[in-house]
Amino acid sequence: MTITVAAVAGLIVGLMLGATIAGLALTERRSRRWVVCIRLPGELHRRLREEATVAEWSLKAEIISRLQASFSQPNGDQVVDAPRL
Repeated sequence: MTITVAAVAGLIVGLMLGATIAGLALTERRSRRWVVCIRLPGELHRRLREEATVAEWSLKAEIISRLQASFSQPNGDQVVDAPRL
């Protein structure tokens, strides 16, 4: 009887440990993208939406293009690190 209880307990612990390791392995495979939520004032949201419609872009594309344009371009003598993927 004691061996049976030990075998069942070992099986349960093994399954739990395996499930934990599998869960950790699966979470490492997720994409490394960031999700950013922002709140915009109503007027700014309206202007961005209108300009995105005129440019035939989505609101997200309009915001991203403005963010990219806000970063200064490096001069020819500046060293720029390669992007990390």
